[in-house]
Amino acid sequence: MSLRKPLFFFIALLQALPCVAQIKAPIQFNDPGYDTGRRLRFGFSLGINVMDFSMRNSVAPEGEDVNYFADVSSLIPGFNVNGIADFRLSENFHLRTLPGLAFGQRNIDFYVNGTESIEQLKVESSFIEVPLMIKYSAVRTSNFRPYLIAGTNFRIDMAAYKKLNYEDKVWLKTIKGDIYYEFGFGLDFFLQYFKFSTEIKWSSGFLNVLTRDYLEEAEGYVNAIDHMQSQLLVISFHFE
Repeated sequence: MSLRKPLFFFIALLQALPCVAQIKAPIQFNDPGYDTGRRLRFGFSLGINVMDFSMRNSVAPEGEDVNYFADVSSLIPGFNVNGIADFRLSENFHLRTLPGLAFGQRNIDFYVNGTESIEQLKVESSFIEVPLMIKYSAVRTSNFRPYLIAGTNFRIDMAAYKKLNYEDKVWLKTIKGDIYYEFGFGLDFFLQYFKFSTEIKWSSGFLNVLTRDYLEEAEGYVNAIDHMQSQLLVISFHFE
């Protein structure tokens, strides 16, 4: 008799466990009508970027002993400030534009015949940018939602208007405008009063940004570069 009661209690407890496991607290959605309300929404974005050049070096002419080799050896963090205009095409697809400014710098090191760096050139950029993006969001099941983005970005580099100056090491000039392709991913967090998003995006230009305008004193350095494309990695924080 003393074992029957504990055994009965144990069996009843096992039968009740599945019922307890099925009981879940309901999810409290913040702003549940976000994807069915206004089609056009606005916000702003702050971010940090790392700028780079994808470079192809020139081959030294036959008979020349000196062959310069150029490479971006150090990456300098910059920052972005953008506005946001988001138009909802459907529950999952959005058309977005984020006009703004991006500031950054790239350091190009020059080597001679594989030896240590003999010269460093700082190339600053101050972009006015107008990206146009398509955003695909997963189905929302809670207060956060992952998404993918892809699109293009037209950038004008205001630093390209600088005059060449040997003493200040403004030795080469880049083109003023370029078109970039962009893609990335992010995560939306639906808060009580607004939506916060974190995003990482890769951006690469289509054009060779190096012009053939250079100072005579820096001719050997500039001619060492045959082709140069602009690239950016951007981490953004959106508030909408």
